Amino acid sequence: MSRQDSNSRQLILNFPARPEYTFDNFIVSKGTEFAWDTARQFASPEPAPYQTLFLAGNTGLGKTHLLMATGNLASETGSALYVHCEDFLHTVAAGEESAASALAPLENVDIFLMDDMDRIAGHPAAQEILYLIYNTLREKDKKIMFAGRTPPHLLPATESYLRSRFQWGMTAELKPIDDATTARLIPKLAQDVGLEIPDKITQFLLTRLPRDFPSIKDAIARINQESFARKQKVTLPLVKAALGLPDS
Repeated sequence: MSRQDSNSRQLILNFPARPEYTFDNFIVSKGTEFAWDTARQFASPEPAPYQTLFLAGNTGLGKTHLLMATGNLASETGSALYVHCEDFLHTVAAGEESAASALAPLENVDIFLMDDMDRIAGHPAAQEILYLIYNTLREKDKKIMFAGRTPPHLLPATESYLRSRFQWGMTAELKPIDDATTARLIPKLAQDVGLEIPDKITQFLLTRLPRDFPSIKDAIARINQESFARKQKVTLPLVKAALGLPDS
């Protein structure tokens, strides 16, 4: 694990945090519309018909974005805490005193957000503590939001009592990005870095890029770097060179 990866998963105790994550700048597709709408409603100060929301979907579809956006919006009227599951596991492994100290802010939080729930698999001690946290927050009528690649009922090596708690609330699945959304996402990401992508280049990229956010963002970054190095506008030969595609 790189230092950058580790730092990106620190406990975030004070929202707003990572202001680039909002509901307004999330590119909504047919496959993510329900999750976006559900998360936005969940972040509002109004009582939700459920206390728990679980976002499920493959890597790169926007789960962390929606978790952060929820925390940012919820912080306008209350308090929110985000924790990556890996950090939670490290806290539990560090011992009872460390865990109690790190989790103390939960006593006053209005919404608790935990990311990458697949990592909880095979960690019974952490599952037991999370179970207690879950019950405590529910008793206080607080909101709890999880995200993971696997839907809660299919989480492997996870105690049945915890999986059942995950399923008490709402599960919203994020599905792969469709072509129409990708066609909107490419020029938006380019615009974010001051790059202009012609429509014909967008159409070409649609036939070459995977349908996940990190892959699309990486491609735009490489094209931008190539454009800067050559001091040229974006052309098809430039794009092929940037992405290592055959010029044929």
